[in-house]
Amino acid sequence: MNDSSSYTQMPPISAALIKSLEERYPSQDFTPSKGVRDLDFHYGQRSVVNFLKHTYSIQNENILTKD
Repeated sequence: MNDSSSYTQMPPISAALIKSLEERYPSQDFTPSKGVRDLDFHYGQRSVVNFLKHTYSIQNENILTKD
């Protein structure tokens, strides 16, 4: 599922959505006092944001390079 055809099955992702998610779920640094559950929760959120950013980039790359 890492090929670009799997990204074409996603609905179009807008730059506004990416910006909104980046503002709501920014990257954070954690201190050793934070629990593993907090880290897991945050990195799960960031994983979704990163996936959507990557998908957005693939979708726009395909639009610009289509023949």
